[in-house]
Amino acid sequence: MDEVKIHKLKRLVEEKQDKHAFDVLIDYYESLNNYKELVYLYEIMIKHHPQDIDALKNLAIIYSDYLNEEEKAKEYYETILDINEKDATTHYYYGELLETYFQDYEKARDHYLLAIQLEPDYVNAYLNLSWLYLECLEDVHSSYIVVQEALKYVEDSDIYTQIAYIEMMKYKEYQKALENLNKAIELNKENDLAYTYLGQLFILEKKYDKAKKIFEKALNLKEINEMLIYEYGKLLIVEYKDFTGAIRVLHKAIEFYPDSVIYYAYLANLHFVLGHYRESKKYLHQAENFEIKSQEALLMVGYLKVMLDDNKDEALMYFEKVIELNPSNLNALSFIGFYNLINNKHIDTALTYFKKIADLSHDNFIIHFIIAQIYLKYYNNATEALESLLKIKKELLNSKELSHLYFVIGNIYEKYVGNNHLALDYYEQAYQIKPSQLLEEVINRIYEKDKTIVN
Repeated sequence: MDEVKIHKLKRLVEEKQDKHAFDVLIDYYESLNNYKELVYLYEIMIKHHPQDIDALKNLAIIYSDYLNEEEKAKEYYETILDINEKDATTHYYYGELLETYFQDYEKARDHYLLAIQLEPDYVNAYLNLSWLYLECLEDVHSSYIVVQEALKYVEDSDIYTQIAYIEMMKYKEYQKALENLNKAIELNKENDLAYTYLGQLFILEKKYDKAKKIFEKALNLKEINEMLIYEYGKLLIVEYKDFTGAIRVLHKAIEFYPDSVIYYAYLANLHFVLGHYRESKKYLHQAENFEIKSQEALLMVGYLKVMLDDNKDEALMYFEKVIELNPSNLNALSFIGFYNLINNKHIDTALTYFKKIADLSHDNFIIHFIIAQIYLKYYNNATEALESLLKIKKELLNSKELSHLYFVIGNIYEKYVGNNHLALDYYEQAYQIKPSQLLEEVINRIYEKDKTIVN
């Protein structure tokens, strides 16, 4: 549409509130996803028709779903309910807003209940309320009652699916869940979520061939959810070692979700595992074309940049993005720590990262050894090295690890501190836990070397 026509239509809306001109412009700006202009048009209508519920509702949705201005959306929903408190869809959407953005679960529950009271067959309101009880209010019993009540007013495939999920995951009543999932599929043969849960149910019962059959059937539905892709791929890899089949599932995933970077990263990783380096590089570089916001995808791409492209500098960029999203991600922290230690020789920076890992993972046996080695090799500081090793929680170690820990501490006392008495004490503790010829030779050597020690 040219600028002259747009200007003419806008004047008709502004000056005469011309409904035809308004509808034409709404359709045009919706096709362009131009939410700023849509807001402008709806606000003109509201200015002249303050109780236009459709315009108010559209503004609320635009502000919440596209402009991230949830407070404004909240104001519009409250305005609508002041005009008409019996609008069920407004109660439903307002409940979603309160639940998702404001975490006001009690108030969200009340609005879902009002939506159901006004429209007893409002399926989505029942489902949202059930999930709210289940995930936010931690009330499994009420969640189950809600969807059971729904069946009194409407027989719906999604309701049976939700009932089955609760029976399967919360009550472990697998036979009931099976019956309700079959009922859900009977009512809607395209219910991909019901197929997904059915496959999960068979996996829980270790009926892997049945799960595989169900997932394969679901893969040919008109729509498939991402949980189905994940569960089927995991089943093929873990139980069947069928990497080729998993690759086929991922290709199907890309057909449905071409803008989801994680599937390109998975494909790159699987091809790398299989030694298909050319294919792996192809999908790796396709993944790099995305703005990656997933920690899992960033980690995979980062590792593959090292393994396939031998490009540690670019890999570092991906791991640093992971830290921006999650400062406590141990995998990313480890890579950055080793990168600074080995590549840049920025020892202070590396030590900072390793200490952070040690703080976040209190049972991390290896990381304390790395910290100790850094103190010994780069700072010649036996006191800090010993302090790091003594922080290790001994009750979490097996006999081999504990014996090794005492041996290393003994070695530091002998070689770096020059205290044979303490060194011998730790060597002997190591020997008592796990005797070895090496430890026996070390202990005898100290007795021979230092005659002041009485056996």
